[in-house]
Amino acid sequence: MLSGKRKRQQPKLSKFHEEMAIENLSPTDKRIEKVQFTGGIYIDHEFERRSFDDVLFKRVRFMSGNLQRTEFVDVVFDTCDFSNVQFQHASFHRCVFKDCKLTGTDFTSAQLAHIVFEACDGKYSHFSFAQMHEVDFELTDLSESNFYECSLKQVGFSNCRLEAVNFTETNLNGIDLSTSTYDQLEVSIDQVEGCIVSKEQAIGFAQLLGLRVKNE
Repeated sequence: MLSGKRKRQQPKLSKFHEEMAIENLSPTDKRIEKVQFTGGIYIDHEFERRSFDDVLFKRVRFMSGNLQRTEFVDVVFDTCDFSNVQFQHASFHRCVFKDCKLTGTDFTSAQLAHIVFEACDGKYSHFSFAQMHEVDFELTDLSESNFYECSLKQVGFSNCRLEAVNFTETNLNGIDLSTSTYDQLEVSIDQVEGCIVSKEQAIGFAQLLGLRVKNE
């Protein structure tokens, strides 16, 4: 987790939600509020420019889904499958992704504020050019994901798998990687000052800086 005081907000959810089948969404439904989707497979539907507010998704599988520029506010995704879904330029505010499959999911240029990714499979996901504020990744596998030129403000990585993650051109000042694991990481040398790492990880960063670490 990132050191210092955190102020991440939790989703503001109603006590009751109307049950609705994901397959029953109409093309004219542009704003969806206080609804719960449980189960179901969504195939080849355009969700572009829709707004979801105070919504629960449980065990929903999205296939070939295009959710570009969609807005999600106070939303919980529980055990959902978003493999290869396109979230480019989408907006997320006070959302939770719990135990979700995000393999290859594309968040390029998305806006993410007050978000938690908990126990997710996010291998090969794309966050290039995303704007992140108060975002926590917890117990999540982000192997070979792309965080190229992201804006990270109050972002935490707690006990994550970060193997071969690309942080090139992303400022890592204040970002705590010390509890996460990786053998290889791509970073920009001029962007690592202030990054928080463990003693073991510091050796790898020293080598990136051209230092030769002598074993005692």
